[in-house]
Amino acid sequence: MKPLAWSYTGLSQFVNCPRQFEAVRVLKSVKEAQGEAQLWGEYVHKQFENRQRDGTPLPDDLAEHEPYMQTLDALPGKHFCEQKMALNRKVEPCDFFAKDVWNRGVLDFTAIDHHRAIIVDYKTGKVKPDLKQLALFALFTFHTYPQVTACYTRYYWTQTKQETEEEFLRGRIPEIWRKFLPDLQQYNEAFKHNIWQPRQSGLCHGWCPVTECEFWKPKRIK
Repeated sequence: MKPLAWSYTGLSQFVNCPRQFEAVRVLKSVKEAQGEAQLWGEYVHKQFENRQRDGTPLPDDLAEHEPYMQTLDALPGKHFCEQKMALNRKVEPCDFFAKDVWNRGVLDFTAIDHHRAIIVDYKTGKVKPDLKQLALFALFTFHTYPQVTACYTRYYWTQTKQETEEEFLRGRIPEIWRKFLPDLQQYNEAFKHNIWQPRQSGLCHGWCPVTECEFWKPKRIK
């Protein structure tokens, strides 16, 4: 079976539980329900996009982020909002839905200024230390914009207005890709052999939509 084009979210779901990934994304036998947190995240992203792209004022429940929007406005260079990027199997830029697409991603905000790129990813959940998504966004940018030599990336945590920053340099592209190779090898092996092992975790307690899995249990009652 040919592997599906992957994204950071999709690969993360596979790593968390191959069985869930197969049911949701390969067989499409179950559908993930949107919780309040996910709906809120989509709402925030859309309002930030409207503000950055069209200058639409933020709604009252997000007005506290206007100073940050102004900070992004002031960045030099060409700005992009919710920019869709994709790479083919030769690791070359391609159309988002190209037949040979290998990897996809959507960058919330990017400012390209000559040899420098600033990439911002909005996060509406709790602060987490994982920077791999920023690393992947830097790779997209390096491969799409050959003149860019440095990517200054950051998560903007909307709950606390904190930022988590990381710098990536073009000369370290092979090293950055190596961060993903172990997971991608397992990903390709699962498609090749059509083997999708379940991975037990706390999410098995009612959070996973794959209710026929042997590890699934109802949500714990507090």
